[in-house]
Amino acid sequence: MIKYLQYLVLCLIWGTTFAAIKIGSASTPPMVGLALRYWFAIAILIISVLLTGRKIPLDKASLKMYGIVGFYSMGLSYLCTYWAMQFIPSSLSSILWATFPLFIGIFAHFMVSTERLNFQRLFSILTATLGVVMILSDQALVINRKVLFGCIVLLLGVVLASYPTVYVKTKKHKYDSMVLTMMSLVVGSVIHTFGALISGQFGLMSWSLRNIGAAAYLGIFGSAVTFYIYYSLMHQMEVVKLSFVSFITPVIATLVGVIFLHEAVTSQEIFGIGLIFAGLFLYDFRKYATYLKQCKTHN
Repeated sequence: MIKYLQYLVLCLIWGTTFAAIKIGSASTPPMVGLALRYWFAIAILIISVLLTGRKIPLDKASLKMYGIVGFYSMGLSYLCTYWAMQFIPSSLSSILWATFPLFIGIFAHFMVSTERLNFQRLFSILTATLGVVMILSDQALVINRKVLFGCIVLLLGVVLASYPTVYVKTKKHKYDSMVLTMMSLVVGSVIHTFGALISGQFGLMSWSLRNIGAAAYLGIFGSAVTFYIYYSLMHQMEVVKLSFVSFITPVIATLVGVIFLHEAVTSQEIFGIGLIFAGLFLYDFRKYATYLKQCKTHN
């Protein structure tokens, strides 16, 4: 029962993070928002690491892993997302991020010998790509070049986050998920703190309770809590069940965007979402089919 409650909390928090980013993006420069978010997350994770007595490996392989995840995911990927969300709706951002598992599959094809793409998976990627094209060609949604360019930059962020995810999977030595998250956030915080200082973004920041609150929510709940829950569920729940987060999160984010931020959703966008979801389902169709058979057997 507890694991399903954790699963629900995970989906709800991740589904609301896009709206929180959008709220802060109006008067919070991207690098400042990320620096604040990471500071809050690191503070919580340091306390957790100390209380649980975890060790922080500082060998060459571990440092390389912290650097790659921190630079590509916490650094470049999130910067692309935060920058892009100055121009595009939160709901659209979450939908484009739903393509994340497919980009992981593409990188895995080249980096993991047992994860080769076959005709079914290539067709699923093509289906999801068609859904993305349909959304980006919706003139009622993508109303100008800034929105279109924002979508492209956000998709670049998804690609950049996919590489370190596969890289971590290829490493055979054991690592602590909480420590990896904390150390990669430290790398990301250094990048964004210095970047904000050099570019003068701290001087452009509107220091309001609204903006700081959004950063605190994203850091404490959107980063520290959700990563802890996610990695905990990986040891408690079937991978198939956990993978449905990719379907549930965009739906929640879209509803939050429509209800609280009054964002528009077009019929063409909904059809595009359907194609993306179809691509995600087709990509791991055999896994889902096997899981359904197991459920019938147990019943």
